[in-house]
Amino acid sequence: MAAEPSIWGIHAGKTGDAHSLFLKKGVIAVGWKEIGDLSKLRPDREAFKARVAEAYPDAKLGAIPNNAGQLFRFVHEMKPSDYIVYPSKSDRQVHLGRVEGAYAYNNGLENGYPTSDK
Repeated sequence: MAAEPSIWGIHAGKTGDAHSLFLKKGVIAVGWKEIGDLSKLRPDREAFKARVAEAYPDAKLGAIPNNAGQLFRFVHEMKPSDYIVYPSKSDRQVHLGRVEGAYAYNNGLENGYPTSDK
């Protein structure tokens, strides 16, 4: 039996800088550009924690597992047919979407948002 789709909330950065990426290009993405291609990491949370700590050596210790967990879920738990809820700061609307493809790394897509799930 197929799993029911999940519902994921995603934000466009602290200042809403990924708004046009989400709505005009139809792509959801996460920042953390210093981390690089997440598909190259072992598919376990410890590998993600190690990479976050390496890429952001000044990060608070409590932030590392939180950030790593977000990235891990984005790559390994979010799946096609899942729903996306995006509350926009710029137009004060809630936008809905659906994941159509698997994680793909694209460092030329939008400045600061190289990791995307299309």
